[in-house]
Amino acid sequence: MYPYGYMYPNEYAEPIVWLPTLFAYSLLISGADLLILALLAFLFNKLRKAMPMLLTLGLAFFTVVLLGPLADLRNPDRATLLFSNAQIVPSEQHPGTSMIALMGGLMWPLGWVLALLFILLYFSYPMHLKYLATRNPLYKVLSLGVSTPERFRAIKPVMKLVAAIALVPLAFWSIYPATLFVMQTELFAWRNWTLLPIMYFADVFVTATAAAILAAWISGRSRLQQLDVASLITIHGGGAVSVAAILVIQLWYWKNVFGTTDYYASLAPLIRWSYVAIGLFLLTFALSLVSMRYLSLSIIIPFTGFAATVVNKWNAIIRAQEIVRSGMTYLQPTYNLSPELMVMVGIISAGVFLAIVLTSIFPLEVKNHDY
Repeated sequence: MYPYGYMYPNEYAEPIVWLPTLFAYSLLISGADLLILALLAFLFNKLRKAMPMLLTLGLAFFTVVLLGPLADLRNPDRATLLFSNAQIVPSEQHPGTSMIALMGGLMWPLGWVLALLFILLYFSYPMHLKYLATRNPLYKVLSLGVSTPERFRAIKPVMKLVAAIALVPLAFWSIYPATLFVMQTELFAWRNWTLLPIMYFADVFVTATAAAILAAWISGRSRLQQLDVASLITIHGGGAVSVAAILVIQLWYWKNVFGTTDYYASLAPLIRWSYVAIGLFLLTFALSLVSMRYLSLSIIIPFTGFAATVVNKWNAIIRAQEIVRSGMTYLQPTYNLSPELMVMVGIISAGVFLAIVLTSIFPLEVKNHDY
């Protein structure tokens, strides 16, 4: 105990407080970034061809995002308390504000309802056209009575207002749980990971665009241009090189602050993985540049992008916890990943399944109406 400096007794019993399930949960937060990208595209009249895909994928992943913390807490019977007893406003009985309660009890419902409302309005007239072609009553309900281009143009100001408001809770989600780690934990690595929220924001955009590019390929190679994959590749490459640059700056900061102390030695395992992540992010950036000219090579980008974000997130979320709170050593604990792996696969599969359902209802291409 003492050769490592002061250690809390529970650090022996439970060195990893935030279980690897949180890692899978952080991947699903990419749904918030997909929605942010779609809403910004609508407000600035960009990515028109890609918007339907971004909206359906974003809503699918963001809908199931709370399965992550629910699985991590291991108390599904108490799930409703997150909404009915969220401790958002400090009180005498519960001083302080819980970041988890703020995000789960307020920001998620607000963001989800606004995103759903926007999507229903956005697809209203296309659903009417789909109803005319199929006579399926579900499509008539989803058309919300918007049966002409004129009616659709009339609700466009409402859509802009909803999109602008929705960006606020979704932006909070795009940097969560990095904000929780920095603000409401006492772990040495997180407290000294100065650029963690900024890095996390850019990292999630890489995950989000990788998912969108992969979905475009799954829908068919012939539809890549129709879905404006070239623009998504540009955003993906920009996000990848941004994360690489942020990691380099963070490593430089650690070297200058802790370079001659024992703290730097405890950070060494994180630093090694950071170099791997930087290499993978630069690789996906290079592939993005090449794919802008040779679009068929873009099939590789989602996999290099996912590899980079997996290494980076595992390093920032799981391996960072393996440094003791005193910051004096790296514990290298052993833990059984088998049950965790099943939960992680289950959470991500729920998002993929919902994405399949939504894309079977809403069209991936919206034509013949002014938006």
